[in-house]
Amino acid sequence: MTLATGAALLLLGLLGMALSVHFKGLRYFDRPSLARHAVFDPALDLAKWLLLLAGLFLMARSSRVAFFGAAGGLLILAGYRRFIRGARFQERLLARDVAALKKDRPDLSSGEVLYEIAMRRHPRWGPELIEQMVRDYPTVESFSRILVRMERGFRGFSGKRPRR
Repeated sequence: MTLATGAALLLLGLLGMALSVHFKGLRYFDRPSLARHAVFDPALDLAKWLLLLAGLFLMARSSRVAFFGAAGGLLILAGYRRFIRGARFQERLLARDVAALKKDRPDLSSGEVLYEIAMRRHPRWGPELIEQMVRDYPTVESFSRILVRMERGFRGFSGKRPRR
């Protein structure tokens, strides 16, 4: 019973993580009214981690093998996510997209190719911002670095209030 409860809590924690990513990806007015409150994101973050840790704790109490299997699986998933979202991998993906677009449309300049790819990935950013990014970061490597930073969100871009 404890193992099943632990697995259920672990899955609920993972569901909370998926919901957190989903809600944080929405614009403010696209969120449900409950998710617009200032305490929603921190409360959801707390709940997802508490559920995940409680599930792991119950699994550790009932079966060490299940605990190490679940913890190992979570570590592998976290490492995979970190690798996929990493700057090197994203640079490789961007270089692949640039090569494919240049092959399809050889008449485009490198700046136009970068602009087209950024508009496909992030149409909400708007043409002015993307044009400025292409002017400031004309190479694939530099454009990839700023693209990764902006996708992750950093102070001054993410819409969050600056820390004091």
